[in-house]
Amino acid sequence: MTFSTGAFSTGAFPGGAKHRPTARVGSLGPAALRFGRSVGSPTEGHLLGGAHLEETSYLRVEPSDSAGDVRWGLEPLVTMIDRAARQVRRQFPDAVTSVGHLSREGGGEIDSHRSHESGRDADVGFFIRGASGRQLLPKHFVQFRGDGTAASWPGAYFDDAKNWVLVQALVTDPEAHVTHLFVAAPLRARLLTYAERIGAPANVRMRAAEVLQQPHGALPHDDHFHVRIGCPSRMSACVENPAARTHHGATVIARGRRGAPTHGLITPAPTTHGQALPPHPSPPPATVEPGEDEPDTEPDVPPASMRVPIDDVDG
Repeated sequence: MTFSTGAFSTGAFPGGAKHRPTARVGSLGPAALRFGRSVGSPTEGHLLGGAHLEETSYLRVEPSDSAGDVRWGLEPLVTMIDRAARQVRRQFPDAVTSVGHLSREGGGEIDSHRSHESGRDADVGFFIRGASGRQLLPKHFVQFRGDGTAASWPGAYFDDAKNWVLVQALVTDPEAHVTHLFVAAPLRARLLTYAERIGAPANVRMRAAEVLQQPHGALPHDDHFHVRIGCPSRMSACVENPAARTHHGATVIARGRRGAPTHGLITPAPTTHGQALPPHPSPPPATVEPGEDEPDTEPDVPPASMRVPIDDVDG
């Protein structure tokens, strides 16, 4: 069914939930329409009755990820992304959040991914700025170094302010519970250092430090955030964490296309006596010479035969 009011139908959802994105809901009985169902784990599962993420003035799909309609997820995931995008727009009036893949309408395997099978995962692009501060909207995800510069795109910079507002919105969402926010360690340190510098609430910084993680033995996630939410309560068929696959009784570590082990190898936020350690200092932001021009072209997309998996996390 299609909802075109910018919110879910009050008839389908008793109580008329506010501020829902325009969405289509997959086929499923009325009793399960509120959330849909995530069956299995992010790496071995499928999705029933998921919600469809629609583009808006403040939220777009990366052009390179628009084919195949991989924009389905549990309703809490879809609405969380919409709320986060609106929160960034409220603080930065021209901001547009970029998303990549979520799941297919029925879940299941997606090329170049080890996860995204059960409607609880989404790829969200970094906010990128030019030298003047204007947002840049590339056609595909762009890799960044810890100093905030893009190796393949001179003049493009990791936007600390917008990316922190996005992270803060995700980790404090009132409905969905983020369990993982995969990102490269140097960018994790950069974000936490920025948050401390601007005086972000300590509890929010602590929460962000818990979920911002670089996968160990998998792609570093230096070109996008991979957000995963936990299983909603009372969803018994939902499996929170992937299990190692077995072959003739032997444990087999799942591997991505590059051959790197990807199962369950996560670098957690360092802790001591249950308290997160202060983030390691990151390199200072890249300096921009006065009058430096913004990039007017974006880096070319590598040929398909050379592209690495978008995401092979299954931990």
